[in-house]
Amino acid sequence: MSAEEIKSALREAVKAPTGIIIETPDYVYALWEVTKGVWKQAWYSFVDKDGEVNTIDERKALLLLIEEVSKSLVRFAKGGFRTIISEQELESVLEKIG
Repeated sequence: MSAEEIKSALREAVKAPTGIIIETPDYVYALWEVTKGVWKQAWYSFVDKDGEVNTIDERKALLLLIEEVSKSLVRFAKGGFRTIISEQELESVLEKIG
């Protein structure tokens, strides 16, 4: 998936009322509801310079969120995890994507 498509998805996620974006030193992960019961997830690896956007159902979205948060919490204690909650914060992430 192109960097521009990933950036567009992340911009959509940060504007969504249900959106969550998690950034680590290695990647960024986003999850947000598109319509009732339909969610999107997006990820981009800063290391591999690769990413993906998928449409998923609500149940899978919840399971993926639990998995992502549990993985990221390990990094949190080391300062390697943060949530992106504003368009301004997102800009630094988009710069890393290029």
